[in-house]
Amino acid sequence: MAKSPEMKLAVFGRAGVGKSESTYRHQATIDDEVVTMEILDTAGQEDTQQKESHMRWGDGFVIVYDITDRGSFDEVAPLRGLLEEVKKPKNVPLVLVGNKADLDHARQVGTEEGERLAAEMACAFYECSACADEGGMVAEAFHELCRELRRRKVVQGKARRRSSTTHVKQAINKMLTKISS
Repeated sequence: MAKSPEMKLAVFGRAGVGKSESTYRHQATIDDEVVTMEILDTAGQEDTQQKESHMRWGDGFVIVYDITDRGSFDEVAPLRGLLEEVKKPKNVPLVLVGNKADLDHARQVGTEEGERLAAEMACAFYECSACADEGGMVAEAFHELCRELRRRKVVQGKARRRSSTTHVKQAINKMLTKISS
């Protein structure tokens, strides 16, 4: 029996946006495949060195902001910039989450703004409430991140196979050229 894929996911965002500062493992069936997620939920208060260490650790990332806190939204773009600086090459797998959707009466960040930022960052966007998650959007955000990681691994695997095939062809051609000379 094949071992289920393991994905390291790190959650970032300003302190107070609805994260828990813990590390835990979670297994889920995503598109008929069992996936083990190791999730690092950061406190949002770590210094730059700690953030960079957490960023190097992760395979995929969830960036969370609080829809009732404009400042937490404004920190998303610089956080993503740091993430791309640490995780070269760029185009890091991530999901943007606007949390505390149950507090719509205190909203400071519109849904459209979150959607627009996610489009600029080329990532999925979810607006939800970690406290009142009746629709399962929190889990769906993590599942979508796992799907993206899986898609990228498939693409990387094909690229590697293609390049190794090309390498073998070149070696055979060199041998044939030497034999015929």
